[in-house]
Amino acid sequence: MSSKNPFEIRFDTLAMAKEMLDRQYEANMTVFYEAIGQARENNQDLREIQEKYMPKMYDPQEIMKQAQELYAFVVKKD
Repeated sequence: MSSKNPFEIRFDTLAMAKEMLDRQYEANMTVFYEAIGQARENNQDLREIQEKYMPKMYDPQEIMKQAQELYAFVVKKD
């Protein structure tokens, strides 16, 4: 078993952060699609539902922030 160098650890942390944000976005999209389905059944205004439930896609800064939080946990000494 080989240990990872700092660049590999940083890459893995970024990949993990992105995966976490991807999963959260997918979960939010599921809620959005369910809300759209219910709105159609109830003849509600779809624009209103879209404004309320449409998730915002994350940006690179959010990936970095999530990765920093994960890395802070890894290097925490207690």
